[in-house]
Amino acid sequence: MSSEPQAGVAEPQAGAGEPLADAGSLPPEPPEPPEPYAEPLPEPPAEPTEPARTAAPADLIVVADPEDPVAVEMADYVREQGRSAAVLDVFDAAQLFTVTARAGEATVDPVVPLVLLLPPPPDRRIGLDAEFQWGECLAQLWAVAALTPAPVINRPTTALVAGRTTRSAAVTEHRAREHGTGELFSRDYPRPGPVEGEAFWVEDLGTLRARRWPERPPGSGPYRARWSDADPAMETVVVLGERAWRCTTADLGHLALESRSVAAAAALELDLAALVWRVTDAAAAARLVHVEPFPAVEQLRMVWLGLGPRLMEVLFP
Repeated sequence: MSSEPQAGVAEPQAGAGEPLADAGSLPPEPPEPPEPYAEPLPEPPAEPTEPARTAAPADLIVVADPEDPVAVEMADYVREQGRSAAVLDVFDAAQLFTVTARAGEATVDPVVPLVLLLPPPPDRRIGLDAEFQWGECLAQLWAVAALTPAPVINRPTTALVAGRTTRSAAVTEHRAREHGTGELFSRDYPRPGPVEGEAFWVEDLGTLRARRWPERPPGSGPYRARWSDADPAMETVVVLGERAWRCTTADLGHLALESRSVAAAAALELDLAALVWRVTDAAAAARLVHVEPFPAVEQLRMVWLGLGPRLMEVLFP
């Protein structure tokens, strides 16, 4: 008796092969290959930033002996105009500033207006260390005053801080493009040469005292001598930049001393100076006899009504 397949039961197909394996018995898939190693890219260079600026201790720095009467009076005047001012000696002023060179450009910090009234070095040696420090501080200030974008009175140039002036009046006059009489230097007491004036004046270079020949000035030489008038009449002109003021009200307008003084100071590379002129031939002519690169306070006071306001215009444009 044949048996019939039961309904609902599928017959296995020919060639179906082995029964299917359980999924849990399959081999694991191989791991993904590691990514090739790559070095991290360097961080881009940071943009250069401006260094933080140092605050100046005042609106104006006057570099001078703190007891210098010109520095004191100038600082007092600036304060009266509502600005602050500080008088610093060479050592303190040099330590205030920093000069930085970057990408071929020099930066001075802090940026503050300056007036240089530098005292001369000591006449006698006070010690090698002290002289070395003074020289280093002066060099620092020279760089600061030459490179700062701030206004500077008596800014150093290719010449010395005292401009192109010299102890020789004749050489100074020549550099100022003004020509006067000749000048004689001598170790021994000199005798007059060919007559070029009314009197032969002799100055002792040690004491800076002068006498009319044949009277000897105090001191033991060496000497400087030149011809001049027996009783010379003098006029002083104070110059600041392109402006000038005569110290007297004498009728000398025809001599154009103001414009001549401005031109002479520019030729000598001076910002602030006092020029002394000898008026000769009954006020028909004037000869330059002395240039003071650091005017005395008495000279400045005589023209302060014009000089003071101009000083503020130059320092605080």
